[in-house]
Amino acid sequence: MKRILYIPSTMNGGVYYYRVYTPMKSLVEMYPNEFDITINNTYKFTDQEKDEIGKNFDIVIVHQALYNPEIQDAFWNTIIYCKKTSGTRFVLDIDDYWDYGKTHPYNNVCQFFAYPLKMMMNFKLFDYVTTTTEYFKSVISEYFPEERIVVFENAISLEDTQFNKEKNKSDKLRFGITGGSSHTEDIKQLLEIPKYLTDKQLNQIELVFCGYNAEDAEVCEIDDNGNITKKEKMDIKNNWWYTTENQFKSSFKNYKRIETRSIDNKEYGSIYRNIDILMVPLLNNKFNRCKSELKFIEAGFTNTAVISSNVIPYNNFGENEYDCLFVKENTPESWAKTIKKILRDKDYVKIMAERLNSKVTETRNLEDITNKRAEFFKNI
Repeated sequence: MKRILYIPSTMNGGVYYYRVYTPMKSLVEMYPNEFDITINNTYKFTDQEKDEIGKNFDIVIVHQALYNPEIQDAFWNTIIYCKKTSGTRFVLDIDDYWDYGKTHPYNNVCQFFAYPLKMMMNFKLFDYVTTTTEYFKSVISEYFPEERIVVFENAISLEDTQFNKEKNKSDKLRFGITGGSSHTEDIKQLLEIPKYLTDKQLNQIELVFCGYNAEDAEVCEIDDNGNITKKEKMDIKNNWWYTTENQFKSSFKNYKRIETRSIDNKEYGSIYRNIDILMVPLLNNKFNRCKSELKFIEAGFTNTAVISSNVIPYNNFGENEYDCLFVKENTPESWAKTIKKILRDKDYVKIMAERLNSKVTETRNLEDITNKRAEFFKNI
């Protein structure tokens, strides 16, 4: 039996759900006699913990492996120590590009903690890298041997009840946005769509904006080691979510705000009950190209049609005018033209959604991806 330790970067949210919780849960359920799995992100990588990790685990998987300065060196020393003393295999799981880029709202954090430099050291120490798409694998292979990079696509279990085909009734065609504040620049291309639609067209549609509660947002100050030294409530007028929502509310005649619930508690997927067509705006930059086609997967499992920017990773997965629609340009006018196309043939929405559902249930179901994971872990 292989003893596996997974050290996640977080213990909640979508990253944890798709890269840690459901994959490891599925692995144990499908292969109960072959894998014993522990999930723990509380390590400080002390000398005692180094010994425990080396003695108790055959494989250690670490998500991102980017730590605060006071932890990072101890973590790297743990890898070196365990590989020398016990032959433990270390697997780095990456689902986001490590250099955020200037348009990303958290780029200052990325540079402050030197994520790009730290990732280069990770590549020198880890035995294997796992990631989400073949494209991202090609990017990683510029820094890490390609033969030791394995793709485990993001996936949803066929038995995951929160992602189902149930839709709440509406007399409007509902266009949804599910991206959070990290998509600040991406979502800007949607703000002025109503300028290019007639009153009649606006009356036929509803914009559904899904996200977090702006009233709970906080401003934090951190020291050089990344520790929070001060925390206070943010002025709601300075909150990205609040200002963006007000722009949508003032321009779309029909507007609905949905606060997203916890994916860990099986509630997040219910947002798709109020969306007929998911809009996926992405700028064509390296950070976005290295993301996975996750929004297509969620939409497909919930029988939701998709309009997307014509960029990687989505145009590597979807087929334009078959199981999705791609906008020609990342402009509000181009998005409006695609919306008009749908309004002229509303039945096409159902056809696209059904085709996407067939594709994702066949190629992005967790059960099949679990078999791939099992084969890999058995052989390292």
